[in-house]
Amino acid sequence: MIGAIVGTLCAVVAHVLGVQQLLRRPELVLYIPAALAGALLGNTRLRPLLLIVGGILALICIAVAYTPLVSALGRPLVRRDSIPARVDAIAVLSAGFTADGMMRRETLERLLSGLTLARRGLAPVLLVSMERSTDRPPVSDSADIQSIISLSGGGTRTILVDSVTTTRTEALRMRAVARANGWQTLAVVTSPLHTRRACATFEAVGLRVVCVPATVRESGMIPGGIAEDRLRDFRSWLYETFATDSYRRRGWIP
Repeated sequence: MIGAIVGTLCAVVAHVLGVQQLLRRPELVLYIPAALAGALLGNTRLRPLLLIVGGILALICIAVAYTPLVSALGRPLVRRDSIPARVDAIAVLSAGFTADGMMRRETLERLLSGLTLARRGLAPVLLVSMERSTDRPPVSDSADIQSIISLSGGGTRTILVDSVTTTRTEALRMRAVARANGWQTLAVVTSPLHTRRACATFEAVGLRVVCVPATVRESGMIPGGIAEDRLRDFRSWLYETFATDSYRRRGWIP
């Protein structure tokens, strides 16, 4: 019983730190498998291993929540280019959507930042990527995206780039739109910790890029951030670290 409890608590802490999202299976929860593994280890000589793993996870969680660790780790992943007077188009990248077809917080932050640049006259066109589920009927955040764009007052041509699944597919689909319109330079707007990988991916498919981190309203990388913000940014850092390594191994970025 003790082994099952400790195993479950290890899974909870791992989930808080972002290990769960590395599996890219949001519906998969590891609590029951961890409880079963803990129960099995609790009856063997490997029982101390549970305490060691739990102790390490607890120390990492405390360090992330109460120190500037995430700021130091995340800074190298942020790319912020000088913004010129004009580019051909602004590309706003997706961060997924909810089960009821609403944008996730990161997507909304990116879209608002892209709309702000468009209102300043950076480009006459806004490319916004959107995702679509495989359900029948399919669910997407297109209606939510369009409602937010309409609130901005219009005046900017908007192109929804449909059915993206990864940053790589976003780059390829947006490159196709750019080539069809004779565009060469895009301002790529995405979450700060996603900027370096995203902009490198767009450059690798042959586009000229101006990298623009979106304005984040709950950042753990600024002084005065709270523990939950730092834990959220640590999850993003962990995901981006593994994703960047995966993209490099596949030859999608240098």
